[in-house]
Amino acid sequence: MSIPIVLDKSTFQGLNYDDIVELHKYYIVNITPLLVSEILGDLAKEEKEGKKPPKDQVTDLAKKMFPYNAYVNMDYKLLVEKSLTGEFTTAHNRPFLSAQKSINTPTKKGMTFVETEEELSIKRWKRGEFDTMDEIIANVWRTESKDEAVVKTFKEKFDHLKDIKIRDHKPSNEEKFSSLKERLKERLYIEIEPVDTLNLVMEYFDINPDLKNSIESRWKNESHPDLQSLAEYAIYCYEVVSLYYIGINNSLCGERLTNLLDLGYLFYAPFARVFSTNDRFLRNLFFAVDPNDTFFVTLPELKEDFKKFQTLNKEGEVFNEPPNKDSETYRIWDSVFNMELTRRLKPSAAEIKRKEAELEEILNIAETGKEGDFEGEPDFVTKETFISPDDPCPCKSGIAFKDCHLAKAQNRTN
Repeated sequence: MSIPIVLDKSTFQGLNYDDIVELHKYYIVNITPLLVSEILGDLAKEEKEGKKPPKDQVTDLAKKMFPYNAYVNMDYKLLVEKSLTGEFTTAHNRPFLSAQKSINTPTKKGMTFVETEEELSIKRWKRGEFDTMDEIIANVWRTESKDEAVVKTFKEKFDHLKDIKIRDHKPSNEEKFSSLKERLKERLYIEIEPVDTLNLVMEYFDINPDLKNSIESRWKNESHPDLQSLAEYAIYCYEVVSLYYIGINNSLCGERLTNLLDLGYLFYAPFARVFSTNDRFLRNLFFAVDPNDTFFVTLPELKEDFKKFQTLNKEGEVFNEPPNKDSETYRIWDSVFNMELTRRLKPSAAEIKRKEAELEEILNIAETGKEGDFEGEPDFVTKETFISPDDPCPCKSGIAFKDCHLAKAQNRTN
C-alpha cells in the first residue's frame, strides 16, 4: 500500500537522497510535468564560482527521481480540455496517465502503460546526458520564467473579478481567503450566466476554438445541475487561478512571476491524497483552494518522519506500514486506510497464493490479450518501467537494485 503525493520543487529539493528512499516506501510519487520542467530549467542557469555546473545540478536532481512507485501525470492542459469535452470526469486522488492501449478480454479488461517522454528524459539526465532539445527547452523555460509581462497579461484576464474585495476586517489571511472564496463562487456561479463563466474558462485555458461549440452544447443539451457537474476539473483549475488573482487584488499574495508559475502545482493536487510545499505562498493558496480529500504535509514534517523511520531500518527488513505511529505519515495512512482494520484483514497464505496466480494471469493478458475499448473501471493496470541497477530496489528494502533482487536473480541464473 502507498498514498499518492505531489511535491513541488521546494519540497523535492529539500529532501536528500535517503529521504527520497523513505518517501518511495510509503508514498506513490506523482511527478508533475511542471517539476520536470523546473528541473530541466536549471540547465540554463549561469555557472557560479564555488557551485556545481548546472548540468551536474540537474543530474543530481534527476538521480532522486526513482522509477518505481512513481508516475509522471498527464499535463493539466490536456486534462482541462478533456474535462470540458466530457472525456475526463473525476481525478479520484490518484495519478492520471495516458494509456498505451486498452485490453478487453472475456475474463478481464485493463490498460497498459509505458514510459513517458519525461521518464525517458529523466533516465538520460541521470547519466549526465543532455541533447540539443534539452538545452533549447531549458533556455525557453528560463526566459519565460523571467518575463514579468506575463503577470500583467494574467491580471488583465480577470476584470470580472476586480471588484471582489474584503468587506470586513478578518484577523487572519485564512479567514480573508475563505470570505473571498465565497464571493468568487457567487460571482462565477450566480451573478454571471453559466455559459459566460464557461467561456471565461475556455478563454483562460486557451481551449481549441473548434471545440467551443460542442462544449457549449454539452451545457445546453445535457442534464447538468451546475458547471462542476459538467467539467469538475476544469472548473477547479479556474478557481485556482481566480483565487490567486483575488489574492493579488487584496494584497494577500505577491505578484512575483514565480508565484504564477508555482500555482501550477495546485492543478495536480486532485491527483494525489497528499500535497507538500515548503513555499509559504503555495501553502496559503492550497488551504484557500482546499482540494477535495487532499492532506497537506510540510517539508519539515516529512524530514522528521523519515529520520524516525531510518533509525528503525534493518537490512533486509521491509515494513508494510510506517514504522513509527508518532509521525505525520502514519497519521495520514491511518486516516486513509484505517490501520487497525487493515491489520485485521491481513490476507491468509492461501489468499496471497491466489493473488500471485491472478497477477501472472494479468501479466499474460497485458502482453497477449486482445485490444479493445471498454466502459467503467479496469480490472487491472500494468506499467512498463526499466530500472537502473543503481536505483533502490522496488521491494522497498532501501538497498540498491543491483545488490538486492537483481543480485538474487543473477545468483539463481548462475
